[in-house]
Formats: sequence, C-alpha cells, structure tokens
Amino acid sequence: MRARAVPLRFLSAAAVAGLALVGCSTATTDTDTDTAAPDGCITDFDPSVDYFPDKSEVVDAENFSITYENSYQVLTVDEPYSGAEPESYVLVKCGAPAPDLSDDLADAQQISVPVDSLYSGSTTHLPLVTELGVLDVLTGVSNGSYVSDTSVVDRIASGDVAEYAAGGTIDTEAVVVAAPDVVMTGGTDDPAYAQLREAGIGVVANAEWLEASPLGRAEWIKVMAALTGTEVRTAEVYDGIRRDYLEVADKAAGAEPSPVLLGGMSQGTWYMSSGGSYMGRLFSDAGATWPWQDVTGTGSLPLDFEAVVAESSDAPTWLVVNSWTSIGDALADDERYGDLAAVGTGQVWNANKALGPGGGNDFYERGVLRPDLVLSDLVAVLHPELLPDHEFTFYQQLPA
Repeated sequence: MRARAVPLRFLSAAAVAGLALVGCSTATTDTDTDTAAPDGCITDFDPSVDYFPDKSEVVDAENFSITYENSYQVLTVDEPYSGAEPESYVLVKCGAPAPDLSDDLADAQQISVPVDSLYSGSTTHLPLVTELGVLDVLTGVSNGSYVSDTSVVDRIASGDVAEYAAGGTIDTEAVVVAAPDVVMTGGTDDPAYAQLREAGIGVVANAEWLEASPLGRAEWIKVMAALTGTEVRTAEVYDGIRRDYLEVADKAAGAEPSPVLLGGMSQGTWYMSSGGSYMGRLFSDAGATWPWQDVTGTGSLPLDFEAVVAESSDAPTWLVVNSWTSIGDALADDERYGDLAAVGTGQVWNANKALGPGGGNDFYERGVLRPDLVLSDLVAVLHPELLPDHEFTFYQQLPA
C-alpha cells in the first residue's frame, strides 16, 4: 500500500517539486518506459500522457459533474448541501505535480487519487466501496450503530474502521490524528469540515440525497470511482443497475395502475410522498397511483390523518418504511389505522426486511445504490403476475 495521499494544496513548494515520489509505489513493470506503477501512481510524469484513459460519463445524476485533464479530474458538486453554492475538487493522479490553476479552481481542494483511506459520513456510501471491491479504503464511519453491511460491521469491531461521530458530533481532533485522505460528507454542512480542510484533510460532499430520481442517486457511485480509480468496475455496476431498473419499469408501465396508500403518522402528521420526490418516482415507475401523485415537489407532504383517510382509505395496498413487524404494531401506534382497507385485507408491506445487527435498515443503505432491487420489490407487491418468482430484498408483508 502506498503512503497517505496528501491533499496537494497543503504541500510546501519543496514537497511539490518532488511530488513524483510522494504517495506512490516504487514498484515497476516489465519495461523501463512505463509511466505508471501497477497501483496506478505515476512514476515518470509526462504532461502529454492522458492518465485517465477510463472516464466516467454522467447520464442520470444532476447534482455533480466530472471533467478530465491529462493528470487530474475536476469533480464539481452543484449543491453540496441544501442551498449551498457549487463546490469543486481537483483530483490529481498520484505522482503528478500539483496543477497551477486559476479562476474558479484557484482555491479548490487538490486531493491525490486514488485515495488510500476514506471516512464516510453516511451509510449510503458503504455499498459504493463494497460493490467496487475497495472496502479496505474505508477507515472511518460516523456512527457504526446504523450500519447494516456485516462486512463493515466486522471491520468496525476489529478496529479497522473507526467511529468518528458516534454521538452525532464530529470528533475533529480524532479525525485529524487519523489523517484520512478524504472525509466524505453526507450532503450536510458542519463547522468541523472547515477545520478538517485547514488541517490538510480533503472534505468531499456526497449530496446524492438531493437527487430527485432513483437512478440519479445511484449514479453517485461514479464519485466514489473518481476517488478510488475504479471507473471500469463502476461502469459495469451502474450500467447493470440502470439496465435492470429500466427493464422492470418498462414491465410495470404496461400494467393497470394499482392504487396505494403511502407513509404514516409521525408526531401527529402524516407524511405523504409527492410525485416529484425520490420515493414518488419509485412508486410511479412501479405502476402505483395515489391522490398526491401529480404534486411535483421533491419532498414529503405533511398532511393530517383526516385528509389522507378521505382520499386513500380504500387503497388495497399500504406501503410503509418504519419499525413495525406486524399489523398489530401499527394498531398499537394508532388505532385509527384499523379503518384502512389495506389493514383489513392484510396488504401492509414494510421496507424493513433487511436489518443490520444494530438495527440499521439496509433499505436506507444498499437500497439507495440499488433502486433496481427496490423497484422490483414494489412491482412484485403491486403486480405480482409480472414477477412471479421474485425474492424480496427490502419489503416484507406484515403479519397480523
């Protein structure tokens, strides 16, 4: 393993001058003319060589873009957190000199890639490293109790992966001491991020949750590819997800729309998916119909119980995502649920089939990367004749 990849803009002039040797393996290949070591680091820099022959093309995501120069990529997140201005990161091939940039990129973070260590601010990042076969890069998670993937849980238990915000507050000092190459945010802001940048740690925003479309969220795997040099594998993974999603959606498009009841009460308010939201897109693509489907907003709609009952109480299927393990749990929460048609027929489905050892729900973890599996579950619930042999991944029918 090569040495820690140092964010280039924090290097001294002397260090930059000798950067071809920083953070790179000294391994050689069979010929003296090779310009990169087997781990992808440049050993004999040539400014005319394209060191990113495998490039990602963004087709569905709208909140990030990647452009390429010979020795570096520019990753731009249009909205790194809600309401924020765009932020760019210069990802420099390890062994290349730091580029001298001006204008909008003059103050951008420069990070040597591929990275060796990454701290993750959200469980949605974990499937990205496991699917790409780079789990060893993961060295920190914000809170291990929410993790579903057992391979990550095992690494936390062994000490290979640290928890750096278990109480909800980032332990800045611990992160600085650990010195990961990158802290990947969960698409929110935190005062600690500025301190980490000042300490020379790359902070990269992963704001996939601001994407409205399921495929757009899944395509953020290409951001992880940019950091880990796994563009070829990423293309295979994402193309497969996209193909399978569109294939299932096409099947559902030919079926009779199925009325559904969505969401449930939380602290006196019923939160309903709008047609323009992430989950709304999944429900629509699965062939569902509900009274608020034409609302184009991207968030959930806060409604009162009476409004929902007036419009959707006769829906034959109820789809929820919560901790219920039986219909009895629902009635214990609110006895008024007993008047719903889906409760009477037993067609209440909950996306809590896949839970981790600590209770973390894989629907919120792997489900973000794999909307094809979520959509397949939904189609199998609403149109079982289309997927007669389906094995459910996230949804399960609740017993009485």
